[in-house]
Amino acid sequence: MRSRGFGLIELMAALLIAAILLAAGVPALQSFAAEQQLAGAANAFFHGASLTRAEALRQGSVARMTPADGRDWASGWSIEAGGRPVMTQPPLPRGVAVSHGGGGDAIAYKPGGQPLARATWHFNGGGKARLVAINFLGRIRVCNPQADSRCGAEQEAD
Repeated sequence: MRSRGFGLIELMAALLIAAILLAAGVPALQSFAAEQQLAGAANAFFHGASLTRAEALRQGSVARMTPADGRDWASGWSIEAGGRPVMTQPPLPRGVAVSHGGGGDAIAYKPGGQPLARATWHFNGGGKARLVAINFLGRIRVCNPQADSRCGAEQEAD
């Protein structure tokens, strides 16, 4: 007599296969999520710096982007132009750290769109990195030093 459906052994074998696939996929998913958080943080910073420059040009006055707490960019930032607030960015996700080279305490643009100082910011998290740099002309660039061998050297030379 033939029974219909699955037996206990078949069900356990299917569960075992699903558990193995899930165990193999979770670390990759965590790595992907960490990389997306890092890329999102660097891109938000890039867009904030671009907005700062655009506001300096639009209003014809100095525009500044500064860390929300006055020292750590991971705490978020605020943009003001002509003495008026333009935008506030909330804190970055946990696990994303930001460090900077000289001139990175604040971003400021003259009314003509030139930066007051050039600087480089390093975003790190989950074993990944992104670099955001502003050159002497005010050009802002985001790059991945792990994927682009010219990323760090080019930014420092600009």
